[in-house]
Amino acid sequence: MSAFANKREARINRLQNLAILLLTLSAAFLFACLPLFGTLSDQSLLELAREQARRENAPVQTGVSNAAQLALPVRMVYTNDFARLGADAETTLSAEFERAGTYLSEAIGSAGDAAWISETVFLSALRGEGLFFDFTAPLPAPLLSGLLGVEMPMHAPEYVRRMLLCPAGAASALFYMEDGGGVCYRCDTAVSSSALADFLASQSGRSADFAYLLGPAYAALSPCTIIFNDAAPCRVLSVTNAVPLNEDAFLRRAGFNSHTDNRFTESSGTVIVREVSSTLYLRPDGTVEYRGGDAAADSVYFVPAAVPGAPTLFEAASAAQRLLLSLTQIFPDDAALCLSGARETEEGFEIAFDLTADGTPIRFADGAHAAVVEIAGQSVRSFTLRARSYTLTEETTALLPFALSAAIARVWDGAELLTAYVDAGGDTAECAWLAE
Repeated sequence: MSAFANKREARINRLQNLAILLLTLSAAFLFACLPLFGTLSDQSLLELAREQARRENAPVQTGVSNAAQLALPVRMVYTNDFARLGADAETTLSAEFERAGTYLSEAIGSAGDAAWISETVFLSALRGEGLFFDFTAPLPAPLLSGLLGVEMPMHAPEYVRRMLLCPAGAASALFYMEDGGGVCYRCDTAVSSSALADFLASQSGRSADFAYLLGPAYAALSPCTIIFNDAAPCRVLSVTNAVPLNEDAFLRRAGFNSHTDNRFTESSGTVIVREVSSTLYLRPDGTVEYRGGDAAADSVYFVPAAVPGAPTLFEAASAAQRLLLSLTQIFPDDAALCLSGARETEEGFEIAFDLTADGTPIRFADGAHAAVVEIAGQSVRSFTLRARSYTLTEETTALLPFALSAAIARVWDGAELLTAYVDAGGDTAECAWLAE
């Protein structure tokens, strides 16, 4: 064979080897881009590799991210020398609370030992100048201290519902707490009375008052019921079951394979989806139930904690809210999720959430919460979610006059009246006065 022929054969071999290499790399790349099965069905090997690289290059964090984003419903009343003004459609994420909450954080952080006082003393303080907070339900004190980033004073109540900060002349402001059952406490603080008085004098808004200041007609109500003088009509809500319209996307967000063979429908209409150690139930009425075991660190059911294996109540509540927001983000919705209760259990924590629309609470006719999450260790072991989607319409509902509703509510001595949407399972929800 000639030298020219040898060179030509060697060149052809190199080209063939290069083509084989390129085809091999192309096949590997296509394989890496294929979606996986199981709980990672919406990700590819390439995406997982990129995510792992980001995690490895990210700075190590021992705390809980976005902890300050915990949303709690809150009502506020500003009383100055001239007027009493209120804000009732707020949460701890609103700008209104951000401004007033600065004084609350300073008061709690600088408070001396809490001393018990009578409810009469608390109500007397409520008559004068002051900044009043009502969290609408008794909440564990550690949850509020975690939210505000300060420690509660010594001998503070285990649960807190209402707080009041009052100027005290030349002295520093006084701080009051009430546990939701009429047990009250008072503390000295380092908050400037003059600065607080100036803040109260600068406020504007809706005229409001407390029921116990309005005479015998309202004596049967809870004394701290906030009454606004200009109750506006509420818009009607259109309501739908959200999961059937987004079932596959919801399953993926919940960590389930939407194409699994372990998915079937019972005669009752309930859809059951199973993975290795977890089960999801999709009820015909829109209720979703989850049951699972220990969660891996990269699971949506994992609860981050500064102390491994021992999340705080605040960390557990933050993780529960992040999970629910992730699951419901795909729903077209005018409703917002708010934490409404939290308690320790034998295994861990139980966290309850409710909804608001345009700042007005949404209540279910059977009295259930919108969602309840149960946590054990660093894992969400179960949750129940009313997966209902709410849309504000242009239609409005006229409420009964407050005085008439208060007269009807006398049969529930000490009840608090509030405006809320009532979801009875139909395709609309309207506002009504509720006694709680």
